[in-house]
Amino acid sequence: MKCTELRGLIQRKIDHELSESENRVLEDHFEHCPDCVREYGFMRLPGRIAKKTTPLEPSPYFYAKLKARIENEIQSAAILQVFYGLARRIIPSMAAVTLVLLSIFAYIHMKNPKDDLYAAYEKVIIGENLPLPMIITEQRGLTDASILSAIANQAKRKNINYELK
Repeated sequence: MKCTELRGLIQRKIDHELSESENRVLEDHFEHCPDCVREYGFMRLPGRIAKKTTPLEPSPYFYAKLKARIENEIQSAAILQVFYGLARRIIPSMAAVTLVLLSIFAYIHMKNPKDDLYAAYEKVIIGENLPLPMIITEQRGLTDASILSAIANQAKRKNINYELK
């Protein structure tokens, strides 16, 4: 067999997963191939070193610190869960209150709109207290300039100071 075909068997031999027949094939190959024997030795080296070294023991305070840290994270998670629970209840309520307030504002604004230029025109030019000839003469050409002049003339008659912007 070729060395490339046996590389998987070498790893399985280290893990003690070979059958008797596979083990015999690999041992026969080791007798004729020093490269595979050397590779097998390199692959076994970490396991042999691990068997010779003593395991590390954690400090006596390690478990106490670990327990305190876990309890702190549990408490933080509980606080976040409470916050998210409240947020899920409060945000829709706040949205509903905001919608109601906007609706009330819109209703009040639509009920009493502020006078614009054309509303002022209707009050001044087509007012109830103006005689009919004045309405007809002022309506010869409806432009912004004529509207502004009509408002200014009416304001002069009534002594009102309009501030047009």
